Amino acid sequence: MPQPTPLLADFALRLAGGLAILLLVTRRRAVPPAFFRTHCQIVLALLVLAALDLGRLGASRPVEAGVVAAAVVAYLASACWGLGLPRLGVPATSMVAAVVSALLIVASRRPTAEGWAIHAAGRLASAFLLGATLSAMLLGHHYLTAPSMTIDPLRRYVLCMAIGLAVRVAIEVVGLGARGGTTTVEPMFLAMRWGMGFAGPALAMFLAWRTVVIRSTQSATGILYIAFAFVLFGEISAMVLARGGGVVS
Repeated sequence: MPQPTPLLADFALRLAGGLAILLLVTRRRAVPPAFFRTHCQIVLALLVLAALDLGRLGASRPVEAGVVAAAVVAYLASACWGLGLPRLGVPATSMVAAVVSALLIVASRRPTAEGWAIHAAGRLASAFLLGATLSAMLLGHHYLTAPSMTIDPLRRYVLCMAIGLAVRVAIEVVGLGARGGTTTVEPMFLAMRWGMGFAGPALAMFLAWRTVVIRSTQSATGILYIAFAFVLFGEISAMVLARGGGVVS
């Protein structure tokens, strides 16, 4: 099996890819341009972090070059959004999302095609879930300075969180079934992964949805902080446990 992607770089790539994908499903006329610029700056910082980690540990040159190229495009996307040029910002953001998604798929290589497909799907679902949760939390802050902004973008983000979590759970179940229902992970750690990584975010998302419906954006933002903490715990736990072959990456 190929050498696994360093943990820090793997996490940074997932979060960067998820944030880029979420920008593509955001209605540009409903959200201030500064939100898009800030998002791209966060993506740029994450990609630089991934490139530094890969370079420090001597990753393959093509992978490192792909991350650097994505970082350059993320910088250009940030500049385009900052200058109010969505016709250039959208293609640049799409390119970042495509390159990072490809890198995540490559990082999921396994000896069998089935294993590769399951772990690639797991990484992409993880990226989408992380990106949706952080995007929703950041968007909640915009309502403090723009209270008249429509609630539809935040509602869409919370829905994306729910979809990402549901897909992540489904892929984990499929992965467990592919292993014949057995796992090398201790029951206590598996319970932590499913409890704090799946059940916790599910409850937080439900509460966030209820507060969004009544347009209580401050309460929703506070709940989304908790949701992001749960998702972080769950995804980082999965990344660590997957290196022992017990769960999907």
